[in-house]
Amino acid sequence: MLLSFAGVFIILSLSTAYILFSAKNLQDISDNMFEQERFIKSIQEDLDRFQAPLLEYLSTRSSNALAQILIDAQSLRAKLPTYMPVTPGSASLRERELYPLIHSYLNLADRAMEEKRGRNIAAYTRIYDEMASLLEYINREIESISAERFRGQMDAYGLFIARSGALQFWNLLFIIFVSLFAILILFQSVRRITDPMTRLSAMAAELSAGNFSINDIESETVREMDQVVAAFNKMKNEIRNYIEEIRWQENIKQEYMREKMRNMKMEGMVRHMEIYALQAQMNPHFLFNTINTGMQLAIVEGADRTSEYMDYMAKLFRHIIRNKEIIVPLRHEIEGLEFYFYILRVRFPRNLDLSLDYDESLLDTVKTPVSILQPLVENCIIHAFKDGSAAEETRSHVSVRAEKQGQRLILSVRDNGNGMEKETAKRLLYPQPIDESSVSRVMGLENVIQRLYFFYPDDPSVVDIETAPGQGTTVIIRIDTGREPCIAF
Repeated sequence: MLLSFAGVFIILSLSTAYILFSAKNLQDISDNMFEQERFIKSIQEDLDRFQAPLLEYLSTRSSNALAQILIDAQSLRAKLPTYMPVTPGSASLRERELYPLIHSYLNLADRAMEEKRGRNIAAYTRIYDEMASLLEYINREIESISAERFRGQMDAYGLFIARSGALQFWNLLFIIFVSLFAILILFQSVRRITDPMTRLSAMAAELSAGNFSINDIESETVREMDQVVAAFNKMKNEIRNYIEEIRWQENIKQEYMREKMRNMKMEGMVRHMEIYALQAQMNPHFLFNTINTGMQLAIVEGADRTSEYMDYMAKLFRHIIRNKEIIVPLRHEIEGLEFYFYILRVRFPRNLDLSLDYDESLLDTVKTPVSILQPLVENCIIHAFKDGSAAEETRSHVSVRAEKQGQRLILSVRDNGNGMEKETAKRLLYPQPIDESSVSRVMGLENVIQRLYFFYPDDPSVVDIETAPGQGTTVIIRIDTGREPCIAF
């Protein structure tokens, strides 16, 4: 098989080389016919270009023009042949006589430049007129020589066309015979391949229909094809043995996937229940304090302020209860926090400062898990100031800030309370599984931390605590707004 293709390649290479050689031979003949004509025409063009800088120098005495004249003169002298063999024909004799005239023209140019340097106007004007007459005569001679040669080349051109036609005819015959021979060799080689390939195709159709009991293919052609046929027969027999094993494995895989899906659904249900269990928690201590404060105001003051206080408390409760979503716009959290701040300012009017800083453009453009800011503020009131409580005269401060840094929404709750140990903060930040025995203990800060880990399980930096004993505490929440929270199970 390789020898067949190698033979065809060698034949085609030789035919291509022969065609290229013939074309090169014709090109050389054509070039030789017009080589002398191109040379004398190039000299005429150089003489025409020589006139412009010469006239400029004689008119203005420009140094640039002088430099160009010297370059052009040197190029022309180098281009003119020093020796020209005697050849028959009047055109060649006239061409031999033309070169001394060109040398004379260049010598006149040198004399004109010398007279120009000597400021002899009459002399270089006379020389320039003589040069113009000589150049006109040289151009007429060149045109006459070109016309005479062209007439002589017309007869040679007929012979060239006849020779070119004959060469092309023989090239065509050669290509036809070589192509036919190559086609015959390729046809024979291809037939030795296609016959077993046709039988392989028929067997493949039978195999695709599920018929593995057909007889093996017998082939004695090209060695490579024999190997393919043997491999195909072996594959057919092995498929029959493996098919049942594959089916068995597929059944096991499907059963495993079904079991895995059941486990994932159960895990999702458990996680969903854990989230709802965390969200459903309410701090009874806060509820008792707010209602108790309302009752005290009703006794001490008139009904107007008490009505306003109870109205804000009702707004806060309605705000918490009416929402059924897990992920809400930032506006929802800010509004609830403003209601809560009013209640806190009534409870601790003298020694508690509350500040809320946020960008209005973020309220409806970003979303957060529900109920993550109010529990953190409540945690500050309950735990951060318990040793120097809000009942004393020391000023306590809680600030809440919302801003966006790049793609992350940064929420921070800062207090100037007691702070905590680093180990306690690390323990709070460690994700804990929520089971039936621990749900009742997950309140406030822990509630928020655990829910954030549920919503963003692949982002350990979603929540952080900066604290030190006596230095206050800052809880920082970093929510990546470019990724969806894990809420679908």
